[in-house]
Amino acid sequence: MQPSSSSKRAAALRDLKRKPVPRQGPPLFSAATSHEQNDAYMQEFDTAYAELEAMSLAQKGSAQGISAHRPNATVGIPHRASSTARPAAQKSTASQPAQPMQSAYPAHLNPSWRSGPADPAGRVCHVSDVPLMCSSINWSAGEVVVGSADHALYVVDVQTGKKRRTLYTKTAGHAEWVTTCQYLPDGRVISGGMDSLLCLWEANSNRCQQLAAHAAPISVVDISPGTNTAVSASYDKSVRVWDVASRRASEDSCLTGHAAPVLQLVCGNGDNLISGDRGGTVIMWGLTTASTTSKLKDAHTGHVTALAWQHDTNGGCTDTFFSGGQDGHLKMWDPRSKRCVHDVAAHVNARGKGAVGNIVSAGAASSNLVVTAAADNTVKAFDVRADLQPVSEAKLSDFPYSMAVAGGLTLCGCGDGSLHVIDISSGQSLYALGANKHAVRGVHASEKCLVCMGDDGSVFLCDFML
Repeated sequence: MQPSSSSKRAAALRDLKRKPVPRQGPPLFSAATSHEQNDAYMQEFDTAYAELEAMSLAQKGSAQGISAHRPNATVGIPHRASSTARPAAQKSTASQPAQPMQSAYPAHLNPSWRSGPADPAGRVCHVSDVPLMCSSINWSAGEVVVGSADHALYVVDVQTGKKRRTLYTKTAGHAEWVTTCQYLPDGRVISGGMDSLLCLWEANSNRCQQLAAHAAPISVVDISPGTNTAVSASYDKSVRVWDVASRRASEDSCLTGHAAPVLQLVCGNGDNLISGDRGGTVIMWGLTTASTTSKLKDAHTGHVTALAWQHDTNGGCTDTFFSGGQDGHLKMWDPRSKRCVHDVAAHVNARGKGAVGNIVSAGAASSNLVVTAAADNTVKAFDVRADLQPVSEAKLSDFPYSMAVAGGLTLCGCGDGSLHVIDISSGQSLYALGANKHAVRGVHASEKCLVCMGDDGSVFLCDFML
């Protein structure tokens, strides 16, 4: 006796419920493998849904010859070639050539940085009632832009501490949290959000071009130094390259090769790009050829949580880079040999592993050392010239959410709202400021100014005099 249609439908409905899948490695619902669980669930859901729809169409439309077929749905990005590049001759050159921006990490600071600001209370600009998620600084224009969970971005004057403009209108802007933002060399701002959109904002204006950039939330956007190229990474497992030379941005290429959501992305000098994903894989790309130059699978156990290029004593970007992972390891890679040249269990101790959340190598600004901050609530410095031997360590008051270096100092923003100022070479904590009521998610420094932002919706600024 053949099963009835109703029993088939009941069986298909039962298949919509996720079945336990035996697996090895991390626990079933660990953060390191949650993307795999989601992909498997969506595949099972789509298969069962297709069976239901096919049976429904067969019952209702077979007499009229209706096809009981549903195109296969895909999980992740729309189907494209593994990497597609637009010919260079088609690139727009309508705008002025890109100019290098001021270094994010100054090598020299006013002496008062070591004793504290003129007014520790600083200037506070409250722009939102919800957390600020990201920030970027434009020192030449004297402004900082911050992206918020209220879907808007806010531009704040660094000197006065007053809001200049809001990047959000009824017809333009993000529909979800703003997760990442960067200044372009010409003063424009590019932002990405949970809505999978990129917004390219005109300088000194709240007008923008909206780009349906990805099929899932955007995790990070970066600018290739000295070029008119922006690069975005997403939970859809893709990296996309954008020509932003003209007023209207256009996509140059889509880089695919990651098997998990892409969390980290850093542009190097010239053609170099590195990205890292939730599965522990790091990929090196060539921007010109839109191709993979090396794929370092299982570079880390768990997520790749930080990436940084090594900088020489003059602050120039080299071809060597660092990666940090959920496994607490700091690794140094040589792209030419495509291998790991140093591997240090930087933030692994008897109590467990602390995910490496921040890595900075900035030449003289970081005392020619590489500095890390991790979930074990420590900041550490390592000597690149001595096989990453540890040089110093400082304990923090809470989880480190953000970090910058300047003039031989580490500036670390923590979950309790404090901003720790630490001597990199000695590990001595010089002082701490109350930069936020909650987590400090962004830190920027110039020779005489500190800018922080975070979860209380405020931008904190203070001055350091000669």
